Amino acid sequence: MKKRIVGMLVVLMIICGILPANAAGGIAPTEETWYVVSHSGDYRVYYYAAVTNNSGEPEKIKDLLFEIRDRADTTIESTAKYKLYPEILGPGQTGWLVVSLDVKDIETKSLIDHYALTITSKLVDDKAARMLIAEAEYLEEDEDENEDMIRTAITNSGTGNAFEITVAMVVRDGEGKLLYIDSAATKDIGLTEGGALLIRAQIKSDIMDALDDAKTEIMSAEAIAYTIEDID
Repeated sequence: MKKRIVGMLVVLMIICGILPANAAGGIAPTEETWYVVSHSGDYRVYYYAAVTNNSGEPEKIKDLLFEIRDRADTTIESTAKYKLYPEILGPGQTGWLVVSLDVKDIETKSLIDHYALTITSKLVDDKAARMLIAEAEYLEEDEDENEDMIRTAITNSGTGNAFEITVAMVVRDGEGKLLYIDSAATKDIGLTEGGALLIRAQIKSDIMDALDDAKTEIMSAEAIAYTIEDID
């Protein structure tokens, strides 16, 4: 039987302990989840977070450093790469942050003990995210019999057409804890005023394996959709 769970709006600390994230600017995490999974003979770390702009101005991330550390607090691996949805956060606005990195040449997963996150942000005054209506649902099996999908209906309720649309999709457990963030985007496919579009993304199989191991069930889904526009 097809299982459909519909949700509107955020940590599953599966695997290890963490260090609090540090934010030198106005953008800081409010919910965090991370996983350590086996990957091609090594390990991969996935980090997902809700982040909020606590300043009184629109901001974006200027610099980010995500570090994987051992029990002695020695950095094993680090990355400055990330994805933030939306890329620009207005005052008090919450978005979604995704970081992933591969950790190689370590003997056991237990050596990956915790992480450290540092974020600095900067003012943005020439662009802004125009939010669209987005409603998400989690499907164990969709119409094409793909498993573990998040499907989102997007509606352009604003004035003017919308192109280069990005959608970020989130799933949570029964207690509302953040489990996973995925995304999809369009470039040359857009929405007219009042137009609607369906976008879907398959949840990564190694994340589903981690949830199964932790006996954690996905119980709700939510999404945001937007396009970045110039400010006159």
